[in-house]
Amino acid sequence: MWVSLLSYNLLDTPEAVQFVSKTALAEQAKNSGKRMQPLRGKKLVTETGLYFSNAQQLGLMAKQLAADYAGPVMAVLFRDADGTGSAPGQMWQAKWGSMVNGFKSAEFDFGVPMLPKPKSEAWLLCAGQTSQHSHASLEDISGNDNSPNSAKDQWEAFMGAPQNAALEADWCVSNPQDWSNLQTMPSFRAFCDRFHEVAQAILRPAGRSFT
Repeated sequence: MWVSLLSYNLLDTPEAVQFVSKTALAEQAKNSGKRMQPLRGKKLVTETGLYFSNAQQLGLMAKQLAADYAGPVMAVLFRDADGTGSAPGQMWQAKWGSMVNGFKSAEFDFGVPMLPKPKSEAWLLCAGQTSQHSHASLEDISGNDNSPNSAKDQWEAFMGAPQNAALEADWCVSNPQDWSNLQTMPSFRAFCDRFHEVAQAILRPAGRSFT
């Protein structure tokens, strides 16, 4: 999406895009003095605490990177929303809110939650569709890989072979999207709207700090 805003691909620019693993975020959390979100019920903390913590730690790391480079940094936190397929619909919103609040707790303004519902395979399935209509129903399929007709099973059936991250990345590069189908999925639209909000803030700063 940055290509349409900048007219060049950030992936072609050394160090413009950096990857932070879940392991690195967990290690950062252990060493950080920042506290987890306040307890508001055991179930809520169990379901959303990790999303808050990941966003908080990624925000802190992005602030440091922005200071090191003396320039703006966008931090995109990707996590699947529901691996079990059993969570109620409002749980996606709770997890999204936890990610937003995690970035806020780090006092980082350029955080972008990326939270596919139920998981990324549903977005990929949508991206592979050629018919121009709403594909929001893909958000209702199971995210549990062990369930019959799960998102993963449907995606691999669509591709005709088992998939991994490298194959999926190559497919995305080889199949550029016009985003219209993906925009019919509420979880992708939320990501896209926040991405553009942050991108515009970075490209047109109004006397604000990059950190």
